Amino acid sequence: MDSLKDYAYTMKSCNSCGQCRFILGPKMKGAEYAEVCPIYSRYKFESYSGQGLINVAEELMNGKLAYDDEMIEYIYTCLTCGACDINCKSVRDMEVLDTILALRAKCVEDGQGPLPVHKQTAENIRKSNNVFGLPHNRRFDWLPDGAGLSEKSDTVYFAGCSASYKYPEIAGNTVNILNAAGIEFSILKPDEFCCGALLWRTGQMADAVQLVEKNIETFKKRGIKKLIVSCGECYGTFRGLYPRVKPPEFQVLHISQVIQDALEAGNLPINKKLNMRVTYHDPCLLGRLSELYTPWEGEIKAFGYHDPPKTWRRGTHGEYDAPRKVIMSLPGIEMVEMVRNEENGFCCGGGGGVPAAMPEFALWTGLERLGEAEATGAEAIVSCCPWCQSSFTDAIERNKSGMHYYDLTELVSMAL
Repeated sequence: MDSLKDYAYTMKSCNSCGQCRFILGPKMKGAEYAEVCPIYSRYKFESYSGQGLINVAEELMNGKLAYDDEMIEYIYTCLTCGACDINCKSVRDMEVLDTILALRAKCVEDGQGPLPVHKQTAENIRKSNNVFGLPHNRRFDWLPDGAGLSEKSDTVYFAGCSASYKYPEIAGNTVNILNAAGIEFSILKPDEFCCGALLWRTGQMADAVQLVEKNIETFKKRGIKKLIVSCGECYGTFRGLYPRVKPPEFQVLHISQVIQDALEAGNLPINKKLNMRVTYHDPCLLGRLSELYTPWEGEIKAFGYHDPPKTWRRGTHGEYDAPRKVIMSLPGIEMVEMVRNEENGFCCGGGGGVPAAMPEFALWTGLERLGEAEATGAEAIVSCCPWCQSSFTDAIERNKSGMHYYDLTELVSMAL
């Protein structure tokens, strides 16, 4: 795995242009929604940005800054949403997000991080195989009676921690949709464990790598060739973390992609009309952070030329089309876009271990995004990740908003 020193070029090359904080000029649609970095938008200091974090990373690496409690809290305020990274890459090739993640890993290696609540998450996974520390033998309590499982299928539905324990309706709806589409699949029970997203994004890399290796071995033993997930966080982790540990021998599909294919093939019966105006929120790890990671080794030469050439994850090829095509295929649905969307979508506040460590800031971020959704005139927000659902339901409740939230699987199930 990469260390902080592997990102010395990024740290050295930052010229403090501020592009990590704002949407690229030609893509801006006004001053109100020009900012794209949640921590900068909230705290208004340059240090609270991708630029600030990589500057701090360089100073720590070079021994010019010393750790203290406030420093660690500051480093873990970032939602790791990747908006800084994508917008930096719109003007030059640098790895801002990977530098931030490597900074967190260094904090852990140096015995300074993560925050106590993140250590508890790691302990939960070690003991119970899920981030919540709930009994592993209850992971599949959501499984509906009569679910059409195929013991011989090399396709598996991987429910993930949040859908299994917190939002079981997402998992149940996913299974019902797969059954309705005539797709053969199995489940990993009792061999489904956490995907490792929160370990990775809080810098607990030894635990993350151990979990990834364990999951990859399980998939191999079970002969799994394809994973279907309904969690954006799982999707981005399988595509962004796992190739860093070992070349994947399985394909991962988000349920939105599966539904789109089934609809286009005429295999999913949509019978009910939904009279609703909705807006769609792009989960960070299904959108800009979902491009497949390609490991690179080589030399960085003058002007940042990478030899051999590097495959960059610029965010423009994230999964944006499938959820939108599914939504717009549902009878009676009108979809309107928020100003910040696709690779420039504003984070919901649900990532990077922030909701557990800084719940008020996570809520503030969710309220900001909720306000943007309300400005579209939509009556509901639709998204594809249980962590987004948690953020939006909290924001809607706090704001006493008239908006509703629907996971995509719920919306499709309503139309079946």
